[in-house]
Amino acid sequence: MQKYTRTIFSITLAGTALLMTQETIAANTLTWANADVYKDIDPASGYDLETLMLGNVYETLTFYKNGKVQPRLAVSWEKSNDGKTWTVKLRGGVKFQDGSPFDSAAVKKSMLYTRDLGKGAAFLWSTLKDVETPDRLTAVFQFSAPIAFDLVASAQYGSYIIAPVAIDNGHEWMQAGNAIGTGPYKLSKFDPGKLAVLEKFDDYWGGWQPGQIDRVIQTTVFEPSTRVQMVKSQENVITVVPTSQIKALEESQNVAIAAGTSWRNFFFPLNTKKYPTDNLKFRQALSHLWNSDSIIENVWNGRATRPEGPLPATMWGHGKYELPKYDPAEALKLLEESGVPKKDWKITAAYQTGRQEYADAMELFQQAAAEVGVEVELVPFQSQGTLNEKLRKLETSFNMTHNLWWPAYATPSDWLYSCYRTQEKVSFNYSYYADPEFDSLVDKAMAEEGVDLKASANSYIKAQDLLMKDTPAIFAADGERAYAYSSNIAGMESSLNPAYETLFVYDLSLKQ
Repeated sequence: MQKYTRTIFSITLAGTALLMTQETIAANTLTWANADVYKDIDPASGYDLETLMLGNVYETLTFYKNGKVQPRLAVSWEKSNDGKTWTVKLRGGVKFQDGSPFDSAAVKKSMLYTRDLGKGAAFLWSTLKDVETPDRLTAVFQFSAPIAFDLVASAQYGSYIIAPVAIDNGHEWMQAGNAIGTGPYKLSKFDPGKLAVLEKFDDYWGGWQPGQIDRVIQTTVFEPSTRVQMVKSQENVITVVPTSQIKALEESQNVAIAAGTSWRNFFFPLNTKKYPTDNLKFRQALSHLWNSDSIIENVWNGRATRPEGPLPATMWGHGKYELPKYDPAEALKLLEESGVPKKDWKITAAYQTGRQEYADAMELFQQAAAEVGVEVELVPFQSQGTLNEKLRKLETSFNMTHNLWWPAYATPSDWLYSCYRTQEKVSFNYSYYADPEFDSLVDKAMAEEGVDLKASANSYIKAQDLLMKDTPAIFAADGERAYAYSSNIAGMESSLNPAYETLFVYDLSLKQ
């Protein structure tokens, strides 16, 4: 195969650091420019943007597509009447990237490791008692409570199958940039905060066709304008760009846009434990200062829709509500009723700068708040990971922040459990919301998923009723997923799957 040297770069703009990396690469190499860094690349604990890389290196037992759970490393599964025992038949002839065989023993070791590590989305497996291995290609999962195992096993977090030797080497070994999965791509290089390089796994069980991508270079480019310049000036590039740039890019030569329905939604948590947003009427007042229609039109440029509640309207089990309307007079009335002295009508609002929409939405909110006498101090962060560290400690957290959420698997529980259920050690509950009744409803709904989906949906809606009453967040927009990419890349439109945040590079190819 013909080789050549390409320089991967990010231009110095508005304080963006210059990154120059010389790589001798195959002609069918894809450059994937990301907006933030990977903080945790152990597939048992990674619970953020890491899925963009991990989802191409590791695989799950099942896969969710077109509204159905489909086979992947598992070819079939059966559940007991009580939803607590699931018997899974595994795919034969599969190898891990170190050449070792994929079998039931590896599945057991992987799932118990994830459960016992107790990080990230490990809560998905909290009721797993054991995995029996009656033969090489059969695994019997035993749970202490009913579970929708087929859905959970398709999750893009916490459900990856990891090679036994990687587990033996341990969490820190994987965090150092090592990975062994069954997926189509191997992690060949990892430079934290800068670069991840994926190479084609020749013995991938799915096989290979001419034109598929041989190499993926995922590089971190914080500055949105730099990502736009990359996709306009280089070949074989994909990236997320500000919605304000999409129309212009659609008219650019050799650039295309792939956009589709997603399960991602934008909301702005309000800290229920930090003064003055610990006051319900104060939070309700802030919700009436959010001009949803204007922000969707002018910030998301019409590439989002007004939400119906805390969950995307395309997710099963979502509630349908009339959200607070932009009403400065009502906001002022609630502020005065709150009992918070006018001198304390001040909040801090933190956001990550890599997505222009966050900054623009916050600035519009700041202007609206100022009109009724509320001072909003904006606190920008370049790295989402750094911001997360601040948010996870009450003493360093802020009154308000942003959140873009997508589910671990096809369920309402991911929003409700991860973002609002009581957490002694905060992970993503940036509202610091805590309500025993809410917790009980979410737990009940999760257990019902495995035996009665209708009952589960009803319980989830009752939980959302409480969120609407308590206002732990401003529910801002249901967003689409859109990528800008070089027009010689084929397969982008069909690769968009609302159940997964990553693009599966195996589905892409370069036009000849």
